[in-house]
Amino acid sequence: MRILQVRFRNLNSLAGEWKIDLMHPAFASDGIFAITGPTGAGKTTILDAICLALYGRTPRLERVTRSGNEIISRQTGECFAEVAFETQTGRYRCHWSQHRARRKPDGELQAPKHEIANADSGEVIESNIKGVADQIEKTTGMDFDRFSRSMLLAQGGFDAFLRAAAGDRAPILEQITGTEIYSRISMRVHERQREEREKLNILQAESAGIPILEPEQEEAIGQALETGQKEEAELAAKSADAAKAIAWLTNIDSLKREITNLADEAGKLQNDIEAFRADRETLNRSLGAASLDGVYATLAAARKQQVDDGAALKTEEEALPGLESSVREQARALKSVEMHTVRVKEELKTAAPILQKVRSLDQKLTDQKKAVLEGDEDCRKDAVKIDEVKKARLEEKEKRAKADETLELVEGYLEEHAADEWLISGLAGVEEQLGGLLSRQNEILQKETDHEKARNALELAARSLDDCHKQCGILKQELEQATIQRQQGNDILSRLLGERLLREYRTEKETLLREMAYISKIAELEEHRAKLEDGRPCPLCGATGHPFAEGNVPVPDETERKIDDLTGLINKAEDQEAAIKKFEQAESKARNRLTDAERAELAAAGDRRSAGKALAGMKESLEKLRADFAECRQ
Repeated sequence: MRILQVRFRNLNSLAGEWKIDLMHPAFASDGIFAITGPTGAGKTTILDAICLALYGRTPRLERVTRSGNEIISRQTGECFAEVAFETQTGRYRCHWSQHRARRKPDGELQAPKHEIANADSGEVIESNIKGVADQIEKTTGMDFDRFSRSMLLAQGGFDAFLRAAAGDRAPILEQITGTEIYSRISMRVHERQREEREKLNILQAESAGIPILEPEQEEAIGQALETGQKEEAELAAKSADAAKAIAWLTNIDSLKREITNLADEAGKLQNDIEAFRADRETLNRSLGAASLDGVYATLAAARKQQVDDGAALKTEEEALPGLESSVREQARALKSVEMHTVRVKEELKTAAPILQKVRSLDQKLTDQKKAVLEGDEDCRKDAVKIDEVKKARLEEKEKRAKADETLELVEGYLEEHAADEWLISGLAGVEEQLGGLLSRQNEILQKETDHEKARNALELAARSLDDCHKQCGILKQELEQATIQRQQGNDILSRLLGERLLREYRTEKETLLREMAYISKIAELEEHRAKLEDGRPCPLCGATGHPFAEGNVPVPDETERKIDDLTGLINKAEDQEAAIKKFEQAESKARNRLTDAERAELAAAGDRRSAGKALAGMKESLEKLRADFAECRQ
């Protein structure tokens, strides 16, 4: 940390505004400079301004609050302190201020303001009083106590150190610099060294009681060991062979037992065979009969066929005499026919010329018959045409008769309704009115359809609105549940942390860890502490008394316990913060969903109102059309 600039106003005896620019060449060229002046001139006030700007307090005063401010100059209404400094992370400007009401010297003190900002960009990093202190500690790595002891040395404490005797300087220096813990650490380290030295002495004494072997003894033992190892290897080989033999014998015994068991089973099976002998003969006979079952069936079928064939043969033998008689009669008839055929052939030879003429005449007759048949076909066609013409004439005559009857009826109707002749001229107007009525009727039908659609839309909008109401109720319950969970999580975290913030516990843990690190560093000074002798001055502080060299080192157990407790507390708090974050996310999600549902509900309500208005308008229009249609019909 490097201070670049100090600026303050109305602090103690330094009334007005003051500025010290440590970047000025006069300061930059000289590495060392001093603040001098008589008592009360304001030397310490400059250091107070630095502390006030950084931490809101000074080594001589507690925190400056609304209830009390002892550092503001008398008869002034405001004061401030500002420090610009630089660290490895960047350049910063820290500003603290307080004023009275209306900035009058007699006004009431107002709450102080404290902020830290980036010196280059002017961006405010933190403006909360407690948050600024935490940010300063995070940026510089020092809280107020460490800063005042490492960067500043209180004037009264340093004066006491200079005036003290050589033997009293060590306690005063510890009080000024806050290194009491180093003394406790040194005592603890010295005590630990003494314990470990005692353990070492015991071990050395025990080792001294162990006799050391001579080279000859060591060689003899080595040979004995080698011999023992060889014997062990031989015994291991023999043991392996014995194990194999035992396994072989065990296998033989097992096989013998298995043979005995098999012999017993064979005896049992032989007894079963003897007992089954009678049943076996019966079974064999049954099996033989079963094997002949198919042959027997074939034989039975052949026998049945033989019986059927015998019956058929008997029937045919009985019919044979009749057939033989019939054959004889047919033979006689055939002989008679053959004789008649011979006679006909002889007659045919005699009548051959006559037959030739007959065939010629038959051909001519056939041709004439064909011509007659063709003429008959034409006659039939002409007759059909004549019938069709007669039928057409008859139908025409009937139509003419009906037309005459219709004409007579029309003439009679005209004579009877002569007064209705105006309808012929008024038909066009009637048709026009009819067209208008049909158009209105179609319009009414369309309006009725639209009215039905609007009514359905209204019902749909009402159902949608009901669904939105239900969804909003469910989401409100989810939001309430998420809010309750988040509040419960915050309550648990508050009870866990008490009135402190989590970063304060982290800071305390880091402080304790650094103290433990200092304990380790003090262990490195044990060699120098062991050289201290009572009555001789310490080369560092000049003290002749060395209480830490007598084993009065600090005990770190309490620090370790605190670190463990803080670690557990921080882990629980971090877990609770993670749970709270999840609850917050769930709450935010539920709130967003509820907002969307409420918007949907409003939209559904709007749709319902629009549908209701549209339905009312359509109903009114439909009623008007129906009234007009009824009026037109009248």
